[in-house]
Amino acid sequence: MKNTHYQRLLWSFLLVLIVGLAACGNNEYYDYYNASGPEDCDPGDEYDPNEEVCYVIDDSSYNDGSYDEEADYSDEEYNDGYYETAEDCYPDEVYDPVDQLCYLADDADTEYGSILDDVFGMFGNEDNQYQDLQEMGEDAIIVYAVNGNEISVLDTPDVQADWQGYQDDTATHQAIWEYFSNLIPADQRDYVSKFYIFTDGVENVYAAVEQDPDDPMKWALAVDIVDAGNQQELTYSLIHEFGHLLTLNDHQVDLDTDLFYQQDDEELYDETAASCPTFFPGEGCSHANSYINQFYQRFWTDLEDEYLDIQAIEDEGEYEDAVYAFYERHPDQFVTDYAATNPGEDIAESWTAFVLQPRPSGSSIADQKVQFFYDYPELVQLREEIVARTFSRLRR
Repeated sequence: MKNTHYQRLLWSFLLVLIVGLAACGNNEYYDYYNASGPEDCDPGDEYDPNEEVCYVIDDSSYNDGSYDEEADYSDEEYNDGYYETAEDCYPDEVYDPVDQLCYLADDADTEYGSILDDVFGMFGNEDNQYQDLQEMGEDAIIVYAVNGNEISVLDTPDVQADWQGYQDDTATHQAIWEYFSNLIPADQRDYVSKFYIFTDGVENVYAAVEQDPDDPMKWALAVDIVDAGNQQELTYSLIHEFGHLLTLNDHQVDLDTDLFYQQDDEELYDETAASCPTFFPGEGCSHANSYINQFYQRFWTDLEDEYLDIQAIEDEGEYEDAVYAFYERHPDQFVTDYAATNPGEDIAESWTAFVLQPRPSGSSIADQKVQFFYDYPELVQLREEIVARTFSRLRR
């Protein structure tokens, strides 16, 4: 293996500085933070009134000599992936020679809560915006085809001038994809066929999934390149989106191709939903023993009338107000306020809490929703593997 130490430095640099690389295309900025005006910025930082953030200007304190600002990192030599050797592993980790990565050992006594729980505590309690995308391919900055662990450029659509730097920053695209593939085992993401890079600005939609427009039995993952600069937020986003993939793939739901190709046919949608004897997430009828149907039958039937009334609201602002009011009426039933959006978001947020937090000991419905996943041995095993992968990535 070549340039291991340098690749590790470059990987860490990319994850922390994705926003600066993407936003400016010339490494001018390294990070950003929210602000209501220029008076909130630290001395020397620059205020962006459109995004309402302060950008941290490049200075020598960020460069310890390991990063050459004059070097050309677009060279293939620096873009052949992030790898580790057995010598890179901590004493409580084991080496996976297939993935060429270190993972927390199954019998490790390491207290991972201080790292993983912080991710959920800092990010999971905010009013985050995740959503399934519609026609994301039309809004993508760049589209990649997925083949196992590898991605290859499929489409580079025409983009507005200020997005060109995002489109050209293939090193960052690769870093985001590699982080996802390092967190989620390969056999659990074999239905991901496309990877989109997009942006809608700072802290709006962080990430999303949608059915592949070319094969609705497969799925596409989309990540906002601007919001991916914070590793904790990126970690939370990817685990949340995987929760959708886990619960909506064709082993769990009879994905309806007629609905997919006729998404504007409201009559067809209503007829299909009405004929479904189990929970209908929108993509098709869920299997009776699917995770999402069992979750719905256990936790949502008593809320069904309230939920359906909210779904009938057409005004976006009124709808968002109704969802939050719904959460405030039942705060002990949801792990986050965003979980109250619908059963699909609820199970994805509860899944994220299941992965990132220790097993709850309380009896609230929110705790029961996290406990729900422990009823499935295959999910407990999957959690252990994702925890090992996530912990080992975050501790670096």
